[in-house]
Amino acid sequence: MNKTYFPYDQVELDYLCAADKCLAKVIRSVGKIEREINSDVFEALISSIIGQQISGKVAAIVKQRLSQKVNGCITPQNISSLSWEELKNCGLSGQKVRYISAAAATAIEGKIDFEGLKNLSDEDVISKLTALSGVGRWTAEMLLIFSLCRPNIISYADFGIRKGMQILYHLDTIDKNTFQRLTVPYHPYATVASFYLWYVANNNWQP
Repeated sequence: MNKTYFPYDQVELDYLCAADKCLAKVIRSVGKIEREINSDVFEALISSIIGQQISGKVAAIVKQRLSQKVNGCITPQNISSLSWEELKNCGLSGQKVRYISAAAATAIEGKIDFEGLKNLSDEDVISKLTALSGVGRWTAEMLLIFSLCRPNIISYADFGIRKGMQILYHLDTIDKNTFQRLTVPYHPYATVASFYLWYVANNNWQP
């Protein structure tokens, strides 16, 4: 299966370089960062729930087991066809089984049209998704980035983003007001800025 990456090009990079000199140093040093996306919003949501509070390696194993149970097709109907024990045997906690089952039921009942989320504003998507059990604002924001490819998302709830900003701007802490002030120059391409802040955090990047 061919991988799909978040769509952006030099226009966004040039804008961010002109808008923020600190971020510009990272962009010019690192070059373009490719981030893989999953355009199937429901599947991406299930992956996100699976990954809550466990390592990426463990999450990948659980996701693979679940995928095998449904012949590689993670849909609301296929999730709903599995019993509680079948879901638990994939390595899911009881709580995550409840969250995943509820998400599938919500889709089947038409309470959330996952395909239709593509036509809603960022905040409306967040409002719809956070109505689901087990889905907080951070999860919704990650789906906006890595499934719906929204260009202007930066999450204060994300530890990596805050850590990257602390390193980049030489801050001991970062409160919400400081976060909002420093991220103003990133708009309307805050998602791309997020990619570079994650890079800074993950690699302890220094100019």
